[in-house]
This record gives sequence, C-alpha cells and structure tokens, in this order.
Amino acid sequence: MPVEVTADGSPPTVVKLPQTGFYVGTSNVPAPAVEHVYVLTGSFDDVEVYQYRQPASEVTD
Repeated sequence: MPVEVTADGSPPTVVKLPQTGFYVGTSNVPAPAVEHVYVLTGSFDDVEVYQYRQPASEVTD
C-alpha cells in the first residue's frame, strides 16, 4: 500500500489504516470503522517493513 512520506522524505514511523465495511447477515447497518495501527520496524532490500500492533484491549497473556 502506498504511504505518504514525511517532509524530509523518510517513511512515517506509524501508519493508521481504517477498516470499514458492511456486515452481510442480520444487520444492514455498517459497523463503525476499526483502526489498525502499524509501526515501522526496519527495512528489507530498501522496502520499509511495518508490523501490526494489536490494541492493548485485545492482548492476551
């Protein structure tokens, strides 16, 4: 997915992607948007690598 770079041309350290859509089933009302957060972890062959950060409320021990 293309991501805008910062003013100095470097990739952002955090990317937030909203996920929206309709549930096909008993409801015809769209669910609220869910935001997914990805954090820059490094690069591989000049390609920036981001890792998904699970919300603290969903982390299990």
